[in-house]
Amino acid sequence: MRGAHIEEEQLVLHYLGALDPARSDLIHRHLLVCACCQAHAGEIVETVAALALLGEPDEAVAGGEDVDPSTRPGER
Repeated sequence: MRGAHIEEEQLVLHYLGALDPARSDLIHRHLLVCACCQAHAGEIVETVAALALLGEPDEAVAGGEDVDPSTRPGER
């Protein structure tokens, strides 16, 4: 994290599930209390979801869930 906020790269890795559990948990806890990072995470979640839909056309039709940026990867 840079200063008091989470770096964009770390947020992306968090939502891709590519971080170790301890690091992901730290980010998750920060997102619960930081409105600035929550807003930034919301943008990243939308981008990651859009990219996932481009790669998986069959699931794009079945999916369509809104994702809360403060949830952990895999939680809905």
